[in-house]
Amino acid sequence: MKVELLSYTQDPITTIEKAASTCYDSDITDGKIMRHCYKSGHHSVLEFADFTFKISGVSRALTHQLVRHRCASYAQRSQRYCKEDGFEYIIPNSISRDCANLALYETMIKTIQNVYKEFLDRGIPAEDARYVLPNACETEICVKMNLRELIHFCNERLCACAQWEIRQLAQAMKKEVNEVAPELAKFLVPKCESHEIPYCNETKSRSCGKHKTTKEIMEVLIKSED
Repeated sequence: MKVELLSYTQDPITTIEKAASTCYDSDITDGKIMRHCYKSGHHSVLEFADFTFKISGVSRALTHQLVRHRCASYAQRSQRYCKEDGFEYIIPNSISRDCANLALYETMIKTIQNVYKEFLDRGIPAEDARYVLPNACETEICVKMNLRELIHFCNERLCACAQWEIRQLAQAMKKEVNEVAPELAKFLVPKCESHEIPYCNETKSRSCGKHKTTKEIMEVLIKSED
């Protein structure tokens, strides 16, 4: 996986504060207004800061999840116009760590590669031959997110419950942003840590255990009232 920050809003906090100051007829601060807006739920002003990433070496399975984040812009490698003969592919660790599973996986991929190429050789257009391509097929995609959507993306995809590949992507995107705007790192966190007092809103069976679940907190509160 490779993630590159192609462009971003320079001095994002000041840009956001300039927008927010219009709402409140206030002066620009050192981030106080932005933090207030974030805590109070006035998140629309966060949309004035943009970040554009180029992402490569990831699976189509990942990008199918990624594009569900609708408040973003996408430009992805086309399997209709680009030939995928000899395509690279992603291997999950759960498969690669077992020799028998890995052999079965790679046999399947090789079969698909051969069938795809055979279809092209027979004159089947790439837009139809692509129907046999797997979710494992490597792809690349450009993504533009404003800060509001990037925060939401990290809240959801840095969670331990997120699928492993998109969680790695979220970590890499956060790292890229941290290089140019480290002051934003505190917002790019799992959803459990987006609250002033961290808590997990998953069930206990799904929780990573780092923070108490809402059910556990409620049980403590009810017990304290008895």
